[in-house]
Parts: sequence; structure tokens; C-alpha cells
Amino acid sequence: MGEIREEFFNGFCRTANETRTVACEYDCAPDGSVTMTEFGCNYEKCVNSSACLILAQAREYEKQV
Repeated sequence: MGEIREEFFNGFCRTANETRTVACEYDCAPDGSVTMTEFGCNYEKCVNSSACLILAQAREYEKQV
């Protein structure tokens, strides 16, 4: 396990019908890979997770770092 990084993403939540800020934690491994380990929302059970723009931002961050 490497460094733990915390990032915040903002966007509109269709399920809650409001703007949300979601905290995410990423494990930054020594080899440079980044893996999201925590997402401050229960997207696994959300009916709108496939269209979630906040989750999309978090996954994009994972690829860019």
C-alpha cells in the first residue's frame, strides 16, 4: 500500500435530486498506479449509477493521475 490521497468531486445527483459533493480516497501505489478505494456514496446500490456524472469524474481522475 502506498500513499492515500483524498479528493472531492461535485455534481448533480439524480437520485437525491440535488447537487452533491462526494469524497473519494485513492491508493497511490509506488509503481504509479492509482486505485479508488472509497467513494462517499453508495453507488453500488444506486439505480442511477450507470449515468452518475460524479462517479465518472472520480473514475476519470483515477486514469489521469
